[in-house]
Amino acid sequence: MRKWNVVALLLAFGFIASPFATAQSNDDLRREVEQLKRDLNKVMSQNQQILAENAELRTTAEDSSLEERINALAENLDYAAGTTVNSVANPVTLSGEFRIRDGWTFDRNFNDDDDEGSYHDARFRVGLGFDFSKDVSTYFEMQANGLFHNDDTPDGGNNLSNIDLYQGWIEMRNIFGRKELSARSGRQEIELGNGFIYGNNDFFSGETFDATHWMWSSDNFDLHFIFAKMAVTDNFSTRNHPYTPAGSNIGHDDDELYSLYFTLKTIENHTLDLFWVYINGNSTATSVGTLGNAVAAGGAAKSYYHTVGFSLRGMFDVAAGLDYAINFAYQFGDINVSGGGDTDVDGLAVEAEVGITFNKDNMFRVFVRFLWAEGADGSDSGFIPLFVERHSNEGYRARYGLMDIIPMTNVITLQGGLHFMPTKDWTLGATFLWANTDEDVLVGANNVDEYGFEIDVWAEYKYSNETTLSGGVGIYFPEEATPTVGGVAGNDDDVAFLFYLQTRVVF
Repeated sequence: MRKWNVVALLLAFGFIASPFATAQSNDDLRREVEQLKRDLNKVMSQNQQILAENAELRTTAEDSSLEERINALAENLDYAAGTTVNSVANPVTLSGEFRIRDGWTFDRNFNDDDDEGSYHDARFRVGLGFDFSKDVSTYFEMQANGLFHNDDTPDGGNNLSNIDLYQGWIEMRNIFGRKELSARSGRQEIELGNGFIYGNNDFFSGETFDATHWMWSSDNFDLHFIFAKMAVTDNFSTRNHPYTPAGSNIGHDDDELYSLYFTLKTIENHTLDLFWVYINGNSTATSVGTLGNAVAAGGAAKSYYHTVGFSLRGMFDVAAGLDYAINFAYQFGDINVSGGGDTDVDGLAVEAEVGITFNKDNMFRVFVRFLWAEGADGSDSGFIPLFVERHSNEGYRARYGLMDIIPMTNVITLQGGLHFMPTKDWTLGATFLWANTDEDVLVGANNVDEYGFEIDVWAEYKYSNETTLSGGVGIYFPEEATPTVGGVAGNDDDVAFLFYLQTRVVF
């Protein structure tokens, strides 16, 4: 503020205040004048200080040596390697899973008297997702999965030193200007329905497909077309295209999967799936499903069969929720063996579950689950499980027992259980499972049909948003037909026991 402006303010103040001056004493007027002088001196002093600082800043800014000093300091900074990431993708997302499981078991193989001891395994996954636009994404994920042992030499898949490509795909959305149409191509997980046909086996080593997956998704329905290569006989050559067939094979005699999966979403609180899966098994290699069973025979056999069926799931407004799920699958086709001995693929499977949640606060839920899957009968194959989610970290935590002994073919089983959350961080559960064969199995000279029954208790603790601690105890009471390595147990004496603790971090 300039000096003459201040003086003008004082004169104006005096002019306005003059009519009241006669009402004040001389002493009061003198004190007010003195105060005004002090205020004026303070304002002028502050003004001079501001002008001086502005002049100093202008001088500094005009000093060319300042830029030189800044540049010199920048050149001397010790930048750490790798701190700058240049990518046309935005965002770039890092994700993964670190899982350690430790346990102890005995008599898991029943007749084996030395079947007792601890086991320790782990699964480590790290993935990078790249979004190049709202319509184009890629994903790359590596995995190590295996048992604990201090050996740095990879040994064919059982060693944590083996690091493999778990997923690697390209996804495009809004194809041809249609927001409903997308496609994902490459190595990928495929999870559909409640996992009766397509699951990702996340409790163990995972399940992926080398596939092209086209998807049409609208408000009313979803439609998936899947083409996957299961096993191939061609040599991979970076110098030849198409790739050279191996040995004497002519053409591309591979195991292939073709599938349509339709989901209707217009029924309120209910979902209907219709599916078709065709296995075109021409390879001499054996393609296996999630349970490790053959889905294409391999060797001298060629598998050609269809799986058709439906899944119906929903919720009714009873208590805090009455839920149900029904899966139905029928298989037909042939397994041709060179030189004779063909097998008709003819199998039926039905799974049904109903559960009721009584309280939304602690999510107390009880359920019953039933499975019937036909067994082999003479020249018929029985039901061939595909990529079922039989054991997962969430949802179907132990679809048919913590011990994973009960098969999902040649079986009639009934299961009941409950789970609840006593606090927001804890979940506790228990199940009881009984199972018989659908078709008798031969043990010695006798036909037997009893698998046995299992009791499980499990718990989970949400340690943090990313970390879950869990554990379980399974006790299996075998009968003569209990499945074991290489056949059936053949006795009803040994009780099998399993205990495990798990730490899982997902980010």
